[in-house]
Amino acid sequence: MIREYQPADLDAIMEIWLQGNQQAHPFINPDFFNQNYDMVKMLIPMSTVYVQDLNGVKGFIGLTENYISGLFVGEPFRRQGIGSALMTKAKQLHNTLLVNVYKQNQSAIDFYLAQQFTIESESINEETGEAELLMHCNVQHTIKIGKCAL
Repeated sequence: MIREYQPADLDAIMEIWLQGNQQAHPFINPDFFNQNYDMVKMLIPMSTVYVQDLNGVKGFIGLTENYISGLFVGEPFRRQGIGSALMTKAKQLHNTLLVNVYKQNQSAIDFYLAQQFTIESESINEETGEAELLMHCNVQHTIKIGKCAL
């Protein structure tokens, strides 16, 4: 079940965030994520966060308006549709979505391309010095009336 973030979710979210970043970004010094841990922990409650709760938090998506500030799924639960379900929730809330993805994180790029995102631009992340891609999705909302879609 996807639901809104609750304060009791914070420790599980942070564990998924830290492990996910370290696994997805081996090209970045792990100290970077450890040094930013407390700041992210403070920012999570200020963002719009949804969690996939299947007898505990298995993944989450953080949104700052229409910007995806984080989408992470715990390692044992990846490739089971949790990321797609969280993305569907974000698409229900916004007409456009943006995300930055490190250029070396090919699995994330592939995921977002499969979710109908396109690559808009490339830049260098000032904090890490790594190339990242700005990806964009125009969400197509359909209104269903009976068996027809408008």
